[in-house]
Amino acid sequence: MKYDYIIIGAGMGGLSAGLNLAYNNKKVLILEKNSLPGGLVTTFKRGRFEFDASLYDLMDYGSEEHIGSLQRLFKKYNLEIDTLPIPYNIRIKSIDDKLDEVMKGEIDDWVLRLEELHSGSMSSFRSLLPLLKEIHEALVALKKGRNNLEKDFPNFIKYVDKNAYDALVDLNLPIDTIHLLGYIWIEIGSPLNKLNFIDFAECMYKYIFRRPVALQNKSIDFTLKLAKRIEELGGKINYRSLVTEIKDTEDGKEVILSDGTKYHAKDVICNLSERYVLKELIKENIPQANQKENARTLSMNGLVVYLGLNKSYQDLKLYNYRYYEFQNLNSVVNMKSMKKFYHHTLEAVVPNIVNEQASPKNTTILVLKTLYSGDVWNSVNKENYYQTKEELANALIEEFESAFHIDIKEYIEEIEIASPITFERYTNNINGCMFGPMRLGYDNSIHRLLSYEEERIPHIHFVGGSSLFGSGVDNAFYSGYYITEKLLEEERRSE
Repeated sequence: MKYDYIIIGAGMGGLSAGLNLAYNNKKVLILEKNSLPGGLVTTFKRGRFEFDASLYDLMDYGSEEHIGSLQRLFKKYNLEIDTLPIPYNIRIKSIDDKLDEVMKGEIDDWVLRLEELHSGSMSSFRSLLPLLKEIHEALVALKKGRNNLEKDFPNFIKYVDKNAYDALVDLNLPIDTIHLLGYIWIEIGSPLNKLNFIDFAECMYKYIFRRPVALQNKSIDFTLKLAKRIEELGGKINYRSLVTEIKDTEDGKEVILSDGTKYHAKDVICNLSERYVLKELIKENIPQANQKENARTLSMNGLVVYLGLNKSYQDLKLYNYRYYEFQNLNSVVNMKSMKKFYHHTLEAVVPNIVNEQASPKNTTILVLKTLYSGDVWNSVNKENYYQTKEELANALIEEFESAFHIDIKEYIEEIEIASPITFERYTNNINGCMFGPMRLGYDNSIHRLLSYEEERIPHIHFVGGSSLFGSGVDNAFYSGYYITEKLLEEERRSE
């Protein structure tokens, strides 16, 4: 069976690629090993609770007044997505720094609170805002193929090679303010001294100017809607289709499934970890692949505990949408502490704060996550796996209770624990990596864009959180659009 394009993986990048190709009347097949689309953007049920596995903030969506890239693409494909605005309402606690603050409200409220905490923050933070806009506009121009940016975007050129920490120091932000603002590093997966400033600035731009939203319905409703639209446009999705090999043919690629079924296409688009595809699916030595392997460092993996609590969030006094606890606000110090099982870094989200319908009446969903750096989980084997993850989950629950003085253990009705092994099994990401390769100084999104042509593997393309633009639903979805636009443009030139 022959197609114009075969897509392996129906995660956000794969669904986006399928949408754009089907929208452009291409014969496209998506092969998904699981029984549902979405990758980690999915939902599972335990008892009377329905948990979203990962999606709590839909970045770069924006509002009707300030439309984000994601919303613009949904409009293009005639997709209606029901969303809810997310409040800036987070609690950040740092043990060593003795900080315990709630940051809430619009950006002006943030600025005023930062000034109260650290005198001198206001003017330097306000001077950061036009820089964020300039960097975003430069990135838009770069994605459109423009390379000569020096005249119109001088600050983009100035900061393109700086890490986030050094750039913020250069902009005269107080050190304490830098660390407080820098809590966002945990959502990107790279510490501030290694995270490229352009990647940091683009993330901040989305938070400030393109307000994130939450889905009004469950993640699976969202991804099924994307899948249905692909099929309406003429695309095809085969579930429970595990790809075991990709082979060269005279006119493209052959994709082989575990049951021996073979499909052919000129190009294959992979919504999978590049490392997994190159190690497990392509049985040949590729120079470009070796070059990438040597240049990239995998980001963190983690443990996630999904809790269904039989009491309302108001009664539990869970008043904030997100909670963060750090041993120290310095991201470099935190990264080092994550090389061991037990450390004082955790994230938590309370979906009910945004959506009262997230769980049954008078109940609450609380999701706890902690991250690990390096090979911590290599010591886990079949014999100690279940005991290890249960002990870690209990420690994480106790850590949350102790840090924020909120009792939750006695109200737990349902609990599910997902480890790095769970995520690796479900997504094929090596080591259960949650963020793909780290966006480091020498391997940031700018480098990936500029070296895209040089590093390409003939007729194999990568989309999703492990590809050009890094982790996040918005980045994964946009990568599918960006790569397929490149391929469609090449087709048009060759006609």
